[in-house]
Amino acid sequence: MGGKIKRLFVSLSLCAIIVLMISTTCVEAQQLPEIQSTENMYELYEQLPGLPSIENMDVDITLELLPDARCHVTVSAEAQFEMGEFPITSGSLNLRVSSPSLKQIKFDVTGNVTITEASLDMLPDEISVMLSMMNVDMINDSIASLEIEGKYLYEILGAVELPPEAADIKIEEIRCTKLSWREPTIEAGLTTTLSGSVFEKKVDLSLDINITAEDNTMTIELTLNGYFDLPKVGGNVQWSFETPEIGTIPGLEYFALENLGESFAQYNTNFTLKVPENASVSGLPLGYSQTGNTYTWSGGNAADALNTVLAGETQPNIVYGYEAPPESPLLTVGILVVIIVAIVAAIVLIRR
Repeated sequence: MGGKIKRLFVSLSLCAIIVLMISTTCVEAQQLPEIQSTENMYELYEQLPGLPSIENMDVDITLELLPDARCHVTVSAEAQFEMGEFPITSGSLNLRVSSPSLKQIKFDVTGNVTITEASLDMLPDEISVMLSMMNVDMINDSIASLEIEGKYLYEILGAVELPPEAADIKIEEIRCTKLSWREPTIEAGLTTTLSGSVFEKKVDLSLDINITAEDNTMTIELTLNGYFDLPKVGGNVQWSFETPEIGTIPGLEYFALENLGESFAQYNTNFTLKVPENASVSGLPLGYSQTGNTYTWSGGNAADALNTVLAGETQPNIVYGYEAPPESPLLTVGILVVIIVAIVAAIVLIRR
């Protein structure tokens, strides 16, 4: 089984070679100390050489509560930071999460990277030749030989302990959808479909990341767009900004939601809440400006608002009557929070 897992990682790495090229050129493995536990992760990040510091960042978060008991969330962020020589001139990544059917979830990932002339000169001839020879069919043949489609995660991962919710997650499909190497640009795509009872809500989410590097300045633009279902009591929507316990999510045990809001205080942050006309709103964090049914927190007020909500120091309450929603994709609150935490965590770690 260990050999199969190794070959799986090799195949998927070829499909996701964009990520590998960036990560392997940013940090040399021999410079990293051994990780003993999640508790010393922050100490590790402090020791990493050459990590850049964010010079400025703009963050816009909008929550629009819809009459059909859904919330439309959009997050956009643009960050710039100075750094030394960087191996790429541009890159992009698109992630689409959808639900082909009930209790199924599909991930479609595409991306491309254009590397610098200096990095291209440093690329070993063997790697260049291999990339020129590889194609989608070869990758998919390699994936098929692993015989993992139709198997459960616990069968593939063996001794790795999974949470109870993941007990019946099955890999329905893994396919490489694109692989192209035209110097100095590489494009890759991967699609994966999983099934399991944990995917009881339909999902419609898109995440776009664009990177450009010029004159030792890197710019990262991120856009998140998705929906989640709001809690209902009787015939009303009743939402109090509840958030799940992040400590129960593997790998995020050392993060605390109450600390994440403080991260926004350093950046140009805007937080907007839009509610239906008939909504009753109370307990919102202070510092907002109001125009009709739209509440906006900016700058330090936005950071304070996010911090007090995530820390549970305020008790916002929004109630309104809802219309029966049409058949439409929904994003659960848990998935939304995990994604936002991942984004914020990545920003914090880059800054460190």
